[in-house]
Amino acid sequence: MSGVFGIIDPGRRVEAEPLVNKMAASMSHRDWFVADTWVDRERNLALGRIGIGIFNKSPQPIWNASHTIALMMAGEIYKVDGQEVQPGQSHEQTALALYEKLGDDFARKLNGAFVIAIWDATRNRVLVANDRFGFYTLFYTCHAGRLIFAPEIKGILCDHTFSKNLDRTALAQYMRFQHLLGERTFFEDIHILPNASTLIYDLGAATCQVTPYWTFKDIPYRPNVKFDEAVEEAGRLLRQAARRFSSDAYRPGVYLSGGLDSRTILGMIDRRPVASMAFGVKNCRDVYYAEQIAGVVGSDHHWVNLPDGNWVKEYAGLHMELTEGLHSWIHAHGISSLPPARQVMDVNLTGWDGGTVMGHNDSIEPLQMAAVDDTALVVRLFHLFNQKYTWPSISEAEEMNLYSEPLSKEVRGLAFDSFREEMFRYLDHRPDVRGEYFYIRNHCDRLTHNLVTFIRSHIEVRFPFFDYELFEFLYSIPASVRGHKKLYRTLIQRETPRLAYIPYDQDEFLPTTRPLVRETHAMAVKLKRRFNRHVRPIFIEHDTLYADYENYLRGELREWAENILYDPRLAGRGIFNPAFVRSLMNRHLLGLEPWTIGKIAPIITYEMMLRRLYD
Repeated sequence: MSGVFGIIDPGRRVEAEPLVNKMAASMSHRDWFVADTWVDRERNLALGRIGIGIFNKSPQPIWNASHTIALMMAGEIYKVDGQEVQPGQSHEQTALALYEKLGDDFARKLNGAFVIAIWDATRNRVLVANDRFGFYTLFYTCHAGRLIFAPEIKGILCDHTFSKNLDRTALAQYMRFQHLLGERTFFEDIHILPNASTLIYDLGAATCQVTPYWTFKDIPYRPNVKFDEAVEEAGRLLRQAARRFSSDAYRPGVYLSGGLDSRTILGMIDRRPVASMAFGVKNCRDVYYAEQIAGVVGSDHHWVNLPDGNWVKEYAGLHMELTEGLHSWIHAHGISSLPPARQVMDVNLTGWDGGTVMGHNDSIEPLQMAAVDDTALVVRLFHLFNQKYTWPSISEAEEMNLYSEPLSKEVRGLAFDSFREEMFRYLDHRPDVRGEYFYIRNHCDRLTHNLVTFIRSHIEVRFPFFDYELFEFLYSIPASVRGHKKLYRTLIQRETPRLAYIPYDQDEFLPTTRPLVRETHAMAVKLKRRFNRHVRPIFIEHDTLYADYENYLRGELREWAENILYDPRLAGRGIFNPAFVRSLMNRHLLGLEPWTIGKIAPIITYEMMLRRLYD
C-alpha cells in the first residue's frame, strides 16, 4: 500500500542505501507501484515513499528553499487550520511550508489523510507524522540505535540483523479476537505508529520519541444538541464531504452492498458518471440490493461473482503479502474485484465503518453507555470482541487445549490481561463514548481497516464518514442521541429519499422513517418468510452471505487448509497442539456447530504469516 519508509542508523550497523532499495522492492506488489528514495550517505540515513501512481505523482522528496529540509509524503491534505488548501500548491508543498512555520506542531493544523516523513538537517533529526485517524498504516522499530519504518512489516524485516522475536501476547490476542490490539504486531519490537502521532528520531542521541498531538478528549461535548439539529447538521457535513471527495480530477467510485453506508455516499455524489462495484454470490442480498441502488442513482455498475471458494486460493498469497497476517483470509472478500475496479475508478469513497460513526452499529448499547463500573465495561467488551464483532472465536476451554506445552501455560490469560490493559487507556474518557472509542481503535483500526490496506494496492481510498468536521460533531453530541438508530434512517430519508425505499440487507426491511410504510413492508416480508418456511417455498429469498467461507472450507478449500494445518512445519513449531487442531477441523467438517471457522481460520493465517515473515 502507499506510504513512507526509511532507515536511520548513525552507528552504521547496516548500510542505509542498499537496505532502502531492498525495502522498496519488497513492497512493490504490482507494475504500477512507484517508489522514490533519497539517501544521505554521510549520515547513513535514507527516506522513501511508495504509491500506486494515483496520488502524489510528482517526484519526491521535495525540499525547502535552503535545501535543509526534505519531505516525503503519501496521501492528501484537505484543509490547513480550517482553511482550504491554496490553489496551485501541492499537498507536499503545503505540509512542508507548515512544518517550516510551526515545527513539531504542524500536523495538528492539517486536515487530511496522510503520512509524512521529514529530514531536518538544521535540527539533525527525522520526523514522521500521520493524520488524526492513522489512515496510512506505518510500522516502526527503534532497536540497536537505529530507526526503521515502513507501511509493511516486511519492509522492516529487510534488515537481516533484526531479531524476529514473536510476541506471545499477540498470538493470544489473535486467537481470541482474530486481530491484534493497540499498537501491537506479531513481533516484539515492531509497533504501529498510533494515530495522530509524531515520531521524532534524534540522530545525535540515537533516540526515538512518539508523541500524540490529538486525542478523542479534544472533541468538545455538546449535550444540548437536539435530534432534529443532529440530523440536519450531520446530513450537511456528510454531503459536504461526499462532494469534496468526488469533485476533483480523479474518477470516483463506490463499493456497494445492501447496507446503508455505501448507498448513502453514492446517493450524495452529484458528479456523473460515477462507478459502483459489488461482489458476492449471485442473487445474495448484497448483490441484489446493490443493483437496485445503482439503478436508482444511475451509476455505472459492475459486479464480480464469487460462485465458489476457488478465488480464495487464487488471491490468498496476495492477501497475505498486503495484510501480512493481520487480516485473516476469511476477510479477503473483494480482493478479486480490484483489477476491474482499477479500470473504472481511481478513488473509492468508502462507507467504511459509517454505521459506527452514525450510531447505527451495535457498538452503542445501553450496557456500555451506563456500565455499573469499569470492570463491567471491560468484561462486556471482552465478550463482544471474542464472540460478536466477527466470527465467534475460541472459548476459555478451547484456549486451554489449543497450545502445546509449555507454551500453553505462558499464553493462558494473556488475551484478557492485555485487553484489560489496553482498555485502561479509555476509562477516563467520556462515559457514554469510551467503549466506542476503544472499539474504533481496536476493532475498526486493527481489523476492518485491513480491507482498506488491500484495496489501496489498486485504487486509492477516501473516507467521508471520517471527515474531521462530521466525526467531531457526531461524537460531541450525547451517544443516546446519535445511538438512536432512527438518526441514520432520518438522515437517509432526508438526504437521499429514494434510497430509503430499498431494503437494508441485514433484515430486508426498509430504512425509511415513515412508520406506516416501514411497518407494512416489514409485515409483508415476515409473512412471506413464514409462508416459505411452513407452507411452501414460493417466494424468492436472497442468500444472506456474499461469500460462504464456512462451506468453502468443507469443499473446495478443504485440501488447501489441511495442507497447512497438518503440515509437519506447523506441528514442529511447538506452538499449537496438533491433536486439538485436527479436532477443530473435524468439528468444522462435521457441520453440527455454527461458525467454527472463526476458531480455525486464525490458525491457518498465523501459520501462513510465519512462513512468509518468520521462516
